Amino acid sequence: MSSSTEFPTDETPAPTVPRGRRPGKADTRAEILAAADVAFAEDGYAEASLRGIAHRAGVDPALVHHYFDGKAALFVEVMGLPRDFREIRDEVDRAPGSRGSALVDRFLRYWDEEPREGRASSFHSFVQAVCSSDQAADSFKQFLVDRVWSQVARDPDDPEWLVRRSLIGSQLVGLGFQRYVLRLEPLVSAEPAEVARWVGPTIDRYMEGPLDTAPTTPDGSRRAGRPRRRVRRR
Repeated sequence: MSSSTEFPTDETPAPTVPRGRRPGKADTRAEILAAADVAFAEDGYAEASLRGIAHRAGVDPALVHHYFDGKAALFVEVMGLPRDFREIRDEVDRAPGSRGSALVDRFLRYWDEEPREGRASSFHSFVQAVCSSDQAADSFKQFLVDRVWSQVARDPDDPEWLVRRSLIGSQLVGLGFQRYVLRLEPLVSAEPAEVARWVGPTIDRYMEGPLDTAPTTPDGSRRAGRPRRRVRRR
């Protein structure tokens, strides 16, 4: 009668590697943002997809929808814009001198504060996104109305406020376009504080100074104003 002897072994079975996408974890949101930053920069807003971003991040696409309410909302998050602009409003109000200069200085320091070349959070990528996608443009416009202008306004009941905020926005976006996209001197190499001294007085007038416009209604339409005087030519 034969018998077999089993000898003990020091070998332990290899751990089982789970298959499929890994579940969500504490840093999943940050990894999705990092993947989206690359995707928006390399592919552009229009071509980047949530599924492709999920693939870059190594997560299930459902997790992207779990953390972010669509591609436009994800893009706004990638831009790194503050969630609460009350801090910026308070910073602008506390600054010595003009509020306009403080706002310009804060705007430029935001875009200058870290290397953004080749990232979706660069001003260049922002311009590309809002110009190539109505969805991105609408999302960012809503972001401005809900979070930014409501905090910048001194008197939101000002009948000319719709005009004022449009002028402020056009000044800041135009400044950013020349500094970060066209890279025109001397705006490129000038310090934010220096540019703020140049542009701040104009922003001050847009904020609180007299505007030669007819009052606007809450829906943005123009009210009938006094007719312009005709200048007689001699």
